Amino acid sequence: MDTSFPREPSEDRVQVPLADPACCCPAMPVVRVVMPPTQARPHPTDLLLCGHHYRVSRQKLAALNATVQKLPGVSGDAVALFEDAPSSQAAPVR
Repeated sequence: MDTSFPREPSEDRVQVPLADPACCCPAMPVVRVVMPPTQARPHPTDLLLCGHHYRVSRQKLAALNATVQKLPGVSGDAVALFEDAPSSQAAPVR
C-alpha cells in the first residue's frame, strides 16, 4: 500500500467497493482503520483490514488510538469480530 500521499479521512471514503482486497492480504476487508498522524508520518493513514488481521491487531490499534469503522455490506459472520472484543482492550468500532 502506498502511504506517500497524505489523505484526510472523511465519511465519503467509507464506501469501499467490495471487490477491493484488504491492504494486508487478498481477503475481503471488513473494517477501515484510520491511523492517526505521528511524528514520522504527519498525516492520517487509512487501512482496509480483513477479519483475521483486524482480530490480531485490535489491542495494538487501540494503543495507537486508531479509529475503526465497519465497512458497509459486511456479512453476518464478520460481525462476530466486533461482538467478542473486550471493550477495554480493543479499538472502538464505529
